Amino acid sequence: MHEFSVIANLFKILEKIKNERKSLTAFLSVNITVNPYSCIDEENLNFIFKSMAAGRKEYEVAKININRGKDPAGREFILDDVEVEEDGEEG
Repeated sequence: MHEFSVIANLFKILEKIKNERKSLTAFLSVNITVNPYSCIDEENLNFIFKSMAAGRKEYEVAKININRGKDPAGREFILDDVEVEEDGEEG
């Protein structure tokens, strides 16, 4: 079950985004593209994500969406974009 390592890497990226955007209040969606031959399952990925994010308010509503890439020689996953909510205050 390598979904754990994918989620651990995603958290590193998301924490960096959170630290750079001080007005960020919540992550809404995380869109990734995965290798077409990857065994990563969207339902399992979201279950692990929710389990690892328990008690962390900014991740409560976040959902991971998977797109299958076309390049079998490509990376296991690529972060396409992240939808966030911000409080609108500058600082």
